Amino acid sequence: MKKMKYILLIAMLSAGFCFTAKAQEKGIYASQKAVKVKKHYKIGKDRASHLVISGYNKKNKKIWSHKAKAKEEYQVYLATYKKRKNKVYLFDGKNLKIYRLSNGKKLKQFKIPIAAGHNIAFDSKDNLYLSGYFNDDVYKIDAKGKIIWKSSAKEFGLADAYGLKYKKGVVTQYYEVSPRLFQVLCKHKKLI
Repeated sequence: MKKMKYILLIAMLSAGFCFTAKAQEKGIYASQKAVKVKKHYKIGKDRASHLVISGYNKKNKKIWSHKAKAKEEYQVYLATYKKRKNKVYLFDGKNLKIYRLSNGKKLKQFKIPIAAGHNIAFDSKDNLYLSGYFNDDVYKIDAKGKIIWKSSAKEFGLADAYGLKYKKGVVTQYYEVSPRLFQVLCKHKKLI
């Protein structure tokens, strides 16, 4: 009789586990999935300010959190983030970390050539266009982290880029010191 109770108990526990696993697959536990990202800054043990990004569910409950290693102690931010589709891109100094929005799991990490003041744009194929505040270069980086091409605005004598936009094959970089816009045609691939 005792053996029968244990067998029945094990069978019930396994059935419950199977139900829970299937329920998670079907999204019954949607309250445990992040749908938005918020940022704040935290003073670390090194007495420097660090960017912290957190994923929140629909009821505004924190699901996950990640802290950037780069210190925020200069004129421009060394770390920033961008939410795109179901991913969160954390630009942490010269590292790009890509997380799944729903659970904060790190999907990829690779080195990038821009260390601060990241300006970011994407095309429909998830290629990343990247420049920086103190950097005249614009990089096209594929989804695997490989630099496809690089172009520069040095010949225009521009500096202090503050924005980047991609639309219909044209990358537009915005500058603070000049009303002119620097545009890189994506068809013009300057290989490095």
